[in-house]
Amino acid sequence: MKKLLLILTFTIFIYYQSYAQFYGYFCYDCYTSIEVGGISSNISGLENNSAKTGFYIGFFVYNEISDSFSLRYGTTYNNIGAKIDGYKEPLVIHSINFPLGLHYIKDYKYQAFVGGELGTNYFGKYPLSNNSDPFYDTFEFSENFTSFDASIYFGVGYIIAEVIDINLKYNLGVTNISKNLEEDLKKNWLTLSVGYSFR
Repeated sequence: MKKLLLILTFTIFIYYQSYAQFYGYFCYDCYTSIEVGGISSNISGLENNSAKTGFYIGFFVYNEISDSFSLRYGTTYNNIGAKIDGYKEPLVIHSINFPLGLHYIKDYKYQAFVGGELGTNYFGKYPLSNNSDPFYDTFEFSENFTSFDASIYFGVGYIIAEVIDINLKYNLGVTNISKNLEEDLKKNWLTLSVGYSFR
């Protein structure tokens, strides 16, 4: 049920922002972009873990401040987690995030961005041990992880034909996602994406 509600929220947000782009209901001096790509993530503070690959999709709105700078915000889905020694399957966190940052563009060829991101940890999947049965639903995912977390991000990109964006972005977690006070777990991930901007 939680997964369905989050997907529904994400879909409604994209619909209204797309409507705004073409009809100017919310946004007058702006343009939008859609991105898809891959993620390499890990959980710092988690013992015996290594990077996990995942999927990424994002929708962004750019409110132009000047010819070179824009306020960049949107909604993203990030498949984040980590591989853990002794487990056949990784820890997975399905995270819907809300980034807000400053975007710089030069000659419609190069771009850079920096900002902060509010993340969610409402649902995910526990690892599967090499010598045991699945225990994904042994206890509620939310009992062990915080509902929200924060990260800072920075990235660069290259623009092709003024509308195709190739971006590389790194998110550094700054808040603990574990409810266990003896642990200090933070999400960190690198994203490589291709996007289309409605400039």
